[in-house]
Amino acid sequence: MESDPIDSIVEHPCPICSSNEGLKMTVHIDEIPYFGEHTQITLACESCGWRRTDFIPAESKGGVGNKIPIESETLTARVIRGSNGTIRIPELGLEVEPGTTSSSYVSNIEGVLIRFRDMMMMLQRSFDETKDPPEEKQRIDFLLKSLESALTGEEIELTLEILDPMGHSGILHAKSEKWTLSDNEIEHLAMGPEIPIMDANDSN
Repeated sequence: MESDPIDSIVEHPCPICSSNEGLKMTVHIDEIPYFGEHTQITLACESCGWRRTDFIPAESKGGVGNKIPIESETLTARVIRGSNGTIRIPELGLEVEPGTTSSSYVSNIEGVLIRFRDMMMMLQRSFDETKDPPEEKQRIDFLLKSLESALTGEEIELTLEILDPMGHSGILHAKSEKWTLSDNEIEHLAMGPEIPIMDANDSN
């Protein structure tokens, strides 16, 4: 089922600029193939431009972890990252945690690897040989080489994990594994900013 977007104003200060003008909330119900019906909620501050989107499944799933081997045949696997999802490539020690500006997105394994690669390239460009230790440069080069190898489909033992305490993330592929996060796992995960989400009809 797909519905027309519903716009309303949430009386809550912006988490970035603290404006009290209210946040614009757009609610859109849609269907993601193999993921099911979900509600897409976008909050936006017109004062500073801050924006946050999240996908909320029709059925509450609780804390969920997903993982998949990174191989040539899984590069096109659909990835749904909720705004509270932590993404990891444990073999490389790479991790992206949610922050105040984190937002949901739908991509694939290749797209996630490109995001990691772009971050490494930015670190490589900002490296200062006169100040930064050479070991740091060696690690950046190693990570870049590993990510490039994975993107070209070379056989390299890497795994992509997404841990989401809200259960709004998923990896859609036959080779993906899903498990329920333990209380201990959830306790050690970062969370995005808590924004009050209410029924659109109640906020008018």
